[in-house]
Amino acid sequence: MSDSDKTIICPNCGFHTVGNYCSECGQKTHLHKETFWGLVMHFVGDYFHYDSKFWLTIKALWFSPGKLTIAYWNKQRMRYIPPVSLYIFISAVYFLLSFNSNFHWVNLDLNDAKVVKKSVITAQKNDVKIAIPHSSEADGFMEKKWNKIKVKYPDVSEFFNEKITHNVPKIFFFMIPVLAMLLKLLFFRRKDLFFVDHAIFALHYHSFWFSLFILSELNLPQNIDSALLSILMLLAAYYFVAALHNVYKISYGKAIVSTIVIGVSYSLLLAVAFLTSLIIIVAAA
Repeated sequence: MSDSDKTIICPNCGFHTVGNYCSECGQKTHLHKETFWGLVMHFVGDYFHYDSKFWLTIKALWFSPGKLTIAYWNKQRMRYIPPVSLYIFISAVYFLLSFNSNFHWVNLDLNDAKVVKKSVITAQKNDVKIAIPHSSEADGFMEKKWNKIKVKYPDVSEFFNEKITHNVPKIFFFMIPVLAMLLKLLFFRRKDLFFVDHAIFALHYHSFWFSLFILSELNLPQNIDSALLSILMLLAAYYFVAALHNVYKISYGKAIVSTIVIGVSYSLLLAVAFLTSLIIIVAAA
């Protein structure tokens, strides 16, 4: 029996294996004490391996709509960064930049409790369920909450900016399965596709969306910034059409109609999510 055929106990997981790599966890079986330069070379190798994988993923994400989703569906998963990891990284960068750019979610005069009471009435009309007392009790409840907020935050808009800032990442993470469900309903005839398949598409599109809007955080003059934002919105819409065409194998005409239907539905549900978050913020104050 040659040395390569001898059974070896993996030092990492304890699995009995043969060869130079553990068949259970993938770690090398023949390891020696590292030298300093060995550590440096491992670091450089690992860095450039991840770096090349990252840029390959970004290139596919930006210039080949739907390519990452198709590759994942076809089980080609080693060459690209996993969908969840990609989304978490890009969205974290985007939100970090947007939070540090003095962006204000609320620019209204919110020192009057009537604003929140109006929001509550609007939410009730839209059948948004929230545990807020009704009738005359609601007025006293909201006034009490409002006074409590104003004690800590004389400028109430600062309170909402801080709270909404912390809730926005959660809202958009919640919107990923929402988009997946919209796709599932739209392509309900595709029995070969499951909810998780649409979720992969949703993850990749949100990743593209956030990578695109990182550009909107550039410190540009206001007139250029407004024009750039309009261009980015159009590019995001075009990308969605192209991705639907490439991934779901439908015509561009159907992809455009599908984009409009999903876009309107998504926007309405996103507005409801933000409104619900606003009411919960006040109720929990």
